[in-house]
Amino acid sequence: MAASDDDVLTLAQLARYLHLSEKTVTQLVDSGEIPGVKLGSEWRFQRAAVRDWLAAQATQAEAQLDGVADPAELPLGELLTQDGIIVDLRARDRLGVIEELAALAWRRNWLTDKPWFIGQLVEREALASTAMEGGVAFLHTRARHSEKIARPFIIVGRSWEGIDFGGPDGETFLFFLLGLKHDRIHLPVLGRLARITKNPATVAKLRATTSVAKMRSLLLSEDQKAIEGKLVVQGDGKKPTMDLDLRRRTIMQLARARKVDEAKKKKAAAAKKKAAATRAKKKTAAEEKKKAAAAKKKAAAAKKKKAVAAKKPTVRKKST
Repeated sequence: MAASDDDVLTLAQLARYLHLSEKTVTQLVDSGEIPGVKLGSEWRFQRAAVRDWLAAQATQAEAQLDGVADPAELPLGELLTQDGIIVDLRARDRLGVIEELAALAWRRNWLTDKPWFIGQLVEREALASTAMEGGVAFLHTRARHSEKIARPFIIVGRSWEGIDFGGPDGETFLFFLLGLKHDRIHLPVLGRLARITKNPATVAKLRATTSVAKMRSLLLSEDQKAIEGKLVVQGDGKKPTMDLDLRRRTIMQLARARKVDEAKKKKAAAAKKKAAATRAKKKTAAEEKKKAAAAKKKAAAAKKKKAVAAKKPTVRKKST
């Protein structure tokens, strides 16, 4: 029997509908994320209201995922801008490359935490080099923290002489720095870049060109060819849409992520406040100790002065 929008769901039924645990759904309901009515000690939810809420949340959720319905079709030009290309890297070693590429992202205001980003890149390279065959490297962090990256980006750097980056072919000439915020975008885009640079002829052209505009144009055109060759159009001619179950899970994951971020911020603020109070208390204690020491010193000096005065002989005047 098909479910009706007039159906009323219990908490357990809603959890199954959203593919989440009852504990998670309870937290979302208690915080006002999901619309419901409490009858005594039991929650009830109208299926139609939940569906409307999901539809309303979808726009916000997709915006948080950079508005991409299908990352495989995300225009590369939105991630790789002309001011994100360095045709002649000054760096001569691994760390220099990482710092030079990250510095460009920082100058473009694409990062909110440069030290974290550089540290993560260095940590990733320490595990295993991201340099591939053909003299190409794809630098990225192990974890994607969306709050550390202001906007998704790709930066391309080219070294004329080549740099020892730990790749199988020795020197590496082309470096792609990926700051894509979410795994959902990162993995497909990384795959697309790998397909482009797998062609030796394309890599040769990228290494030879002297123009930023030409380098970007070549990457975009090769990417478009790969997309057109792989894209499968549905029978009705419409673009693929997000599966409803996937959309529900995505929204819930974002809601949980917001809760976690808020909790972390509150915890950090509380720790900061506690640290400030501790510092103030220590400062007051130090000042009180200093005052007590000064008073003690003053009292000792007065006592000494009094003792010296007491030891002085009394001079009597002779009577005439």
